[in-house]
Amino acid sequence: MAERANMDGITAGALSRELHDRLTDSLVDRIAMTDRHTLVLHLYSQKEGRRALMLGANPSRPVFALIRGSGPSGLTTPPSFVMFLRKHLRRARLKEVSSPPGERIIHFLFHAIDELGDERKLKLIFECMPRTTNLIVVNEQNVILNALRHIDQSINRTREVLPAHPYSAPPKQNRRSVTDCLSMSHHELFAQAKQGDRVSHVAFRTITGFSPILGVEAAYRAELQPDRLFSLLSESERMRLADALKSICREIQDCSFAPAIYLTAPIESKENEQITAHVIPLTHLPYKKSFDYLTDALSEHNTYMYKRDAFLRLQISLTKRIGEHIKRTARKRELHADDVAEGKTAELDKLKGELILAYIYMIPGGAHKIVLDNYYEPGEKVLCELDPTLSPADNAARYFRRAKRNERRLTVASKLLERDLEELLWLDSLAVAVRRAESYDDLLAIDHEYSVKTACSPKTSRDTECPEDAGSPGKPASKSRRRGKTYAESRRKSNKGKAGEAPAPPRSFMSSDGFVIFAGRNNFQNESLLRQARKDDWWFHVRHMPGSHVIIATEGKDVPATTFTEAAGIAVWYSGAGRTGGPAEVDYCRVRDVKKPAGALPGRVIYSQYKTIYALPLDPAHLRQTPQP
Repeated sequence: MAERANMDGITAGALSRELHDRLTDSLVDRIAMTDRHTLVLHLYSQKEGRRALMLGANPSRPVFALIRGSGPSGLTTPPSFVMFLRKHLRRARLKEVSSPPGERIIHFLFHAIDELGDERKLKLIFECMPRTTNLIVVNEQNVILNALRHIDQSINRTREVLPAHPYSAPPKQNRRSVTDCLSMSHHELFAQAKQGDRVSHVAFRTITGFSPILGVEAAYRAELQPDRLFSLLSESERMRLADALKSICREIQDCSFAPAIYLTAPIESKENEQITAHVIPLTHLPYKKSFDYLTDALSEHNTYMYKRDAFLRLQISLTKRIGEHIKRTARKRELHADDVAEGKTAELDKLKGELILAYIYMIPGGAHKIVLDNYYEPGEKVLCELDPTLSPADNAARYFRRAKRNERRLTVASKLLERDLEELLWLDSLAVAVRRAESYDDLLAIDHEYSVKTACSPKTSRDTECPEDAGSPGKPASKSRRRGKTYAESRRKSNKGKAGEAPAPPRSFMSSDGFVIFAGRNNFQNESLLRQARKDDWWFHVRHMPGSHVIIATEGKDVPATTFTEAAGIAVWYSGAGRTGGPAEVDYCRVRDVKKPAGALPGRVIYSQYKTIYALPLDPAHLRQTPQP
């Protein structure tokens, strides 16, 4: 698979020219930030109408998007940087968009009106290099007025970005310009190549604005292996590489651009993934989606990458949270299992107390232990440990107290152990659902269930014994206790809001025979599907494993065997049985035969009158998805 690439200097230059042609004279209508990294300028012009210019300064992946219409809404509490921009750029006109040759920097020149009614020129500089990306506002004298991130000497000793400081561009790299490349021989072009450099590295490090993916493209056009050592190239091969670089430079100089998103598979394939968006034709990547405008290509690609990164972040977060919860619950289960084992000694303690009282006349004072006959089991001997400081009667009372205490322990620990086992089954089902999630909506549904369920989980014994507002009489509560109480209250309110949100609907597919097959995204949806299904619908679930509940909506019709096989395959696909393994056992029955026990955790059911079939995992991508409501 090709390496995914961020925007390079060549793309930034082409983007600035296109934005200049499309957005010049646009009016800044509104300014907002959707998160702490992303600035949105809502623009209006007679030529383009309403557009939302999105500049994402996330250090891990700077993004750009030009959205039709009003675009996304901003944060409820605007950051100080937004307030500054609203003060100085509100109702300003965008007059010019430019970019230094080969640099990943875009300048937006605005003409604004200050408080006195005088025209003022301000420049918004978008530095879109990973790790150091920033948004900076400078005046006509090139003095910094404000920036999204303030950088002092403790962060960067050579380049400060602070208000009232002169703006200095990032240091330039020692590379050839596109124009200079066209007039150089291959000896001059590759004079700075180092021993051990790969062909693609030499190619992209030679020209200003080139990215690694353009280095691979140059090697491909020269019919060379990108990972081959440059020092091993012959003279003719080096000339071919120089000619390939010059051909790319001519396309840049002549603006022979072909905006496209490059893919790992054909567009019609459901398994394709986006690699990059670029203006230069990348002939080494065979699959692409072409666009008339680079802004449209970058907007779609950045939206895709944003969703992909958000999916991975949430998946990692859920995996970590659920994994830690499983570890905590497993530790509790071990402790409660030990308590149950200790509690089961209550009968033996009670027996020892009875035997001591029965043979009290035989027990000498000051004895440490004694062996007594068990009159319930003739011939059996029972060893009784004694406290020599106590009388035989007091030793018997001690055993009775211990027996009573262990009986209570057994009762409580048995209930807690049962709850731990139920909780582990529920957490395992969530962990499987996270691994099997295919979209961000799937993860949101799982996160919704986990957040709501953990917020509504019963208090532990420690919470009961030491309530939050229990303090020393006459002594004010500590600062940490007040802070903890405030945090707990905010969590309850937050989760209360989450409980009312409507996550994505259950997955739904059309079988080959025209029957709708539903599969829950989380345990809440599994229960909802069961409640909404007709009594004569069919219910499927993998045997003895966590997974989605699958329902065939029969609508009173007989279901063909093909649909049964497809529904069972979907149940295996969305389960812990795995997607690449062999067949798994799937139980199925009518919905009327599926019941949820009172007080059971979400997704836990009992069923009867069922049958079992073996089914291979079926990728639902091969079935037609039904439209979501």
